[in-house]
Amino acid sequence: MIDMHTHILPGIDDGATTQEEAIMLTEYLHRQQVTQAVCTPHFYPMEGTMEDFLLSRSKAMEAVNHSKVHLIAGSETYLHKYLFHYTDLRPLCIENTNYLLVEFPDMKVWNMEYMNELEEIIGYYNINPIIAHIDRYKPLMRSRKLLKELKLKGCLLQLNTSALSDSGTKRRALRLIEEGYVDLLGSDCHNLSYRPPNIKEARKIIFHKLGEDTWDRLMINAKKVIEPKNILESPKIIEAVTVIEPIKV
Repeated sequence: MIDMHTHILPGIDDGATTQEEAIMLTEYLHRQQVTQAVCTPHFYPMEGTMEDFLLSRSKAMEAVNHSKVHLIAGSETYLHKYLFHYTDLRPLCIENTNYLLVEFPDMKVWNMEYMNELEEIIGYYNINPIIAHIDRYKPLMRSRKLLKELKLKGCLLQLNTSALSDSGTKRRALRLIEEGYVDLLGSDCHNLSYRPPNIKEARKIIFHKLGEDTWDRLMINAKKVIEPKNILESPKIIEAVTVIEPIKV
């Protein structure tokens, strides 16, 4: 299994604070049969330079280089106008790829400026954005139209596995996976107390509600993203009106 969104790296953001805690997180992932994890520490372009971030990330990766889980360098990059001061965003991408995990600002309503900035990332920087934890943005979770527009522009959509175990988001999360809006899964783990890895539970739920083939599709997507020279094409979206039977939760 592949975890596409983690905060394992020690002392770089609000994730693992020590090397010991970071290794414990990787051990926990290993016990859940995760073989590869993308390390996506926060990068806030308005708070620090890319150069400083990359140096800190490199040191943090070195601190956990003996992990049983294969760790892949990446970032969770905050969408901000300062980001466009850089001539190249590829150092922030998932290692050896053009895929960049992008975090939106907290929002109550959708801002069309985000779409314009994503178009610049795609067109000017030749980057494939992955929208992080779509389950955290109410405007996206409530609007298939917005999700479809993001996908048509070339974005991939990542769902946090915690959305599948949360009674408030479970039904909608399952529906979006079934309809093909969700491309990738990530635990977004930060620690072992209140934000632990929960890939195993998500796998169990998807197996039970949507079937093994659906889980396999999501894992194949993840493999395509992290392997250089692969380009993941989003699956065909099933329009909501064509779904006959509701999912029982």
